[in-house]
Amino acid sequence: MVFMKNKKTYVIAIDQGSTSTKSVIYDNELTSIASSQIKLDEIYPNDGWVEIDPNKIIESVIKTVSSALIKSKVPLEEIMSIGIANQRETIVFWDKKTLKPIGNAISWQCLRGIEICERLKSSKLEKTFNLSTGLKLDPYFSFSKIVWAIENDKNIKTALKNKNLNIGTIDSWILANLVGKETHKIEITNASRTGLFNTSTEQWDENLLDLLGIEKSSLPKILASNELFGITKKSLFGKSFPVNAILGDQQSSLYGHKEKKHDIKCTFGTGGFLLIDTDEKRYDFNKNFLSTIAYKKDNKTMHALEGSILSAGSTLEWLKKINIINNFEEIEDLLNITEMNEVLLIPALNGLGAPFWDGNIRSSIENINSGTTKEEIIRSAFEAIAFSTKAIIETIEETIHLQIKEIKIDGGLSKSSFFCQFLSDLINKKVRVSKNSEITSMGVAKLALEKFNRNANAKNPYNDFIPNLKNKSMYTKKYKKWKNLILNKIKE
Repeated sequence: MVFMKNKKTYVIAIDQGSTSTKSVIYDNELTSIASSQIKLDEIYPNDGWVEIDPNKIIESVIKTVSSALIKSKVPLEEIMSIGIANQRETIVFWDKKTLKPIGNAISWQCLRGIEICERLKSSKLEKTFNLSTGLKLDPYFSFSKIVWAIENDKNIKTALKNKNLNIGTIDSWILANLVGKETHKIEITNASRTGLFNTSTEQWDENLLDLLGIEKSSLPKILASNELFGITKKSLFGKSFPVNAILGDQQSSLYGHKEKKHDIKCTFGTGGFLLIDTDEKRYDFNKNFLSTIAYKKDNKTMHALEGSILSAGSTLEWLKKINIINNFEEIEDLLNITEMNEVLLIPALNGLGAPFWDGNIRSSIENINSGTTKEEIIRSAFEAIAFSTKAIIETIEETIHLQIKEIKIDGGLSKSSFFCQFLSDLINKKVRVSKNSEITSMGVAKLALEKFNRNANAKNPYNDFIPNLKNKSMYTKKYKKWKNLILNKIKE
C-alpha cells in the first residue's frame, strides 16, 4: 500500500488490560490524537481465583474504538489499520460454531492451576516444559488454566469431546469477534506465554500437548507480530480495517521503549513486568526469570528475558480497599514526609513471581507495633515493589553477566517521584521515566505504522532520576532484611 509522503495517516491501537480497555488513535508521527477508556470489573469466585467476563471485554473494545474515532474527527479512509496490545496468559474458551464463550475468561492472576503445577513438578514433563517454553511450571501461565478447565468444567469437556472448542488468549478472542468466528489466530508473543509453545521451533509443542491432554485442533494458528491477522467487519465501525500488528502488552511496552539492544524496561500496572531485550539471542530456561519472545517481524524473531512482579499496582489497590490509602492523590505528599521504618510488606496477593516463584506465599505486613502508622505501611508497599524490582535486576545481571546502567519505566507507579527516586537510589542506576503514559499502546501503533513503511522516528521523551549515593547503604540494608524474610517464608 502506497501513501503520499506528507499526507497524515492514522492507526488505531487497542490496549486491552486486566482492569480496563483503552483505544487510542495515533498519527504517523505517533502523536496521540484521541482516546477512550472503559473500566472492567474482575470477578473473584474463590480465594485466589480471578476471572473476567469475555463479553464485557468485547463490548469495551468496540465501544472504545468507536468513541475514539468519533472524538478524533479523523475521516475513516485515513485510518490505515488496527494494532492490538493485550493482557497475556488470560485464557478464553468458546464455541467454534456460535462464538459464544464457555464460562468466564480465566485471568493471568488466577491461582486455580496451582495444584496442577505442583503435581507436574519433578515429573518427566517439567524438564521438557522448561527447555521448550522458557517458562516455569507456575499457575501464572495459560497451560495450567486450560488443564484445570478441561478437568473440572463439564461444558468445556463436552465441547472438547465434540471437537467444538476453541481455546485462545485475549488477542485470539478479540480477533474472532472483530474479524469473524471462523478466525482462530494467535500472535507469537502471546503464544509464547501459554506454556504450550516451543520458542525454539516456534510451534505448538505436540509432546507437551500430549502429556497435558490438550487437543491441538482447539488451539489457534500462530502468526508473526506484524502479519495481516484479518479485516474487521464493516458493520462494527462503518469501515473495514486490517488488523496488522499484535503484541502482548508487555512486549508492546518494550517495543515502544526500544532504542537499542539490551534496552531494559519495567511497566508498573496491576503487576510489574521487567523485560530486557536480548536481540536474536534466545536464552535457555533459568529458574529465576523467564525466557520469552519480544516480537517477530519480517521473518526475524527477537527474544527477551522477563521478571514478573505479580502484585504491584494491585497491592496499592488492596491498601485502598481496606482504607489504609484514602485516595491516590495524597500519597506523594505522605511518602515524602514519612521516614524509613522497620515495617516490611510482601507483595504477593497472587503468589510471588520473579525471582522467587512461589504461588503459595501470600501478602503480609511484618514488624507492626502499636506505634505503626498507616503512612509507614503505605511507604513499605512502595518500597516492596522497588525491592522486587531490584531482586529481578540483580539476578539477571548475575546470570547473563550484563551490567545494567539504566532502566526505563512506565505505568501508574512511575507517576510517583518518590518511588522513582527510591528505586534509582536502591538499584544505583539511572531510572528513566517515560513522559508518554500510553507507551503500551504506542508500541503496537509503531509496529502497525512500520508495516506501511511509515516509520515513526519520534523519540520517546523521559524524565531522568539519578541515584543519590547517600541513601544506598540504608536502602540496601532494609532490602536484605526484606529478601531474607521472603526466603525464610519459602523454607517454612
